[in-house]
Amino acid sequence: METPIIPSVRSNSSTSSSRYTGISLESTTKETNIVTSFGKLNIKEEPEEASIPFSGEAVTAFEQLLMVCRQSKPATLAEVFSVYCKLGSIEKLGEGTYGEAYRAGRTVCKVVPFDGDLLVNGETQKRSEEILEEVLLSLTLNNLRSNRGSDDKEDFCNGFIETKDFRVCQGPYDPSLISAWEDYDTKRGSENDHPKDFTSEQCYIVFVLADGGTDLESYALVDYDEIRSLLVQVTASLAVAESACEFEHRDLHWGNILLAQDESSDINHTVSFALQGKRMHARTFGLNVSIIDFTLSRINTGSAILFLDLSADPALFQGKKGDKQAETYRKMKQITQEHWEGSFPKTNVVWLIYLVDMVLHKMKSLVLGAKMDRELRSFKKRLASYESAGDCLADPFFSDLLLVDAHLSPMPQL
Repeated sequence: METPIIPSVRSNSSTSSSRYTGISLESTTKETNIVTSFGKLNIKEEPEEASIPFSGEAVTAFEQLLMVCRQSKPATLAEVFSVYCKLGSIEKLGEGTYGEAYRAGRTVCKVVPFDGDLLVNGETQKRSEEILEEVLLSLTLNNLRSNRGSDDKEDFCNGFIETKDFRVCQGPYDPSLISAWEDYDTKRGSENDHPKDFTSEQCYIVFVLADGGTDLESYALVDYDEIRSLLVQVTASLAVAESACEFEHRDLHWGNILLAQDESSDINHTVSFALQGKRMHARTFGLNVSIIDFTLSRINTGSAILFLDLSADPALFQGKKGDKQAETYRKMKQITQEHWEGSFPKTNVVWLIYLVDMVLHKMKSLVLGAKMDRELRSFKKRLASYESAGDCLADPFFSDLLLVDAHLSPMPQL
């Protein structure tokens, strides 16, 4: 049976929300985790006719979202944050058009308002259907982690940020979050609207994420080894997700790549992954890389194809000429011919080319030398001839960084 295509509700071709079956609306036990909850979902091929019998009524997208989050009703923001930290210790880390990110203990909580009538930073709030899709996409990437599912998975990696939990909340913005928001605004200046205007009816989704560190734009790379580590880890993660679930990030700018120093006891400083059954290690030189923010991403969950119809946002392709990020969006448009539901792994390649450009920009402060500059520029030129991140991973640039698991011998060059 062909995998059904589920566009975002912002897509012009989206006429109805998808339906999910197989989970009781009652709260599940504490032992049930987000992975097993996801595994019980079944997306019907004809979403407009699908419904879940529950008290004789069809289940709305909001109710489906509660099911996936294992809730019978929304929590408050204070209830969710207090699980991870003392409310007075919350710190705002960053912001985007649709939400805010806060540090809560050892986690990062991304708070996104949805289903409300109030404009957020000049934009219409996301709807339950859109939030549900982003949750399902995050869960699919979570399942790629080495500690999830069977031990003999053909494809796994830990390069996508770990989503530890999801929670639906409702109510006004909590005073502790308002205080953290105002501290951030005082120190750094916020471009977002003040959250004090949210009412008691406002709903939010809280993505509870691992703390992946500092984004690439702000991170100070110290040497050429760290540069190569960054490139091999991002490429390997994209290659694995391509193979496992036809994943395309479609928005991999330097704000969506997090870096942190490895605090483990592994003196070899490697990360493990599997690609089409071949288990490998990549040298990291002590740098851990995490990919975040899957709002624009496309994925095949095995039950549905989730994507965002980017043609509904023409401004995305109207950025300044010569700007590397804006040019990358336009390259994606050319590659896909605006058939955004389709599988076009070349979009991952153009973001890898962008990433090399950003690395070359950051290298100016490192003064690494002409040889390393030539190596990166030659690598970038070769990238343009590849059709997928999987192809890119086989490039000679990575040959001494990749070790086959069986004997820890270097990968052969092309």
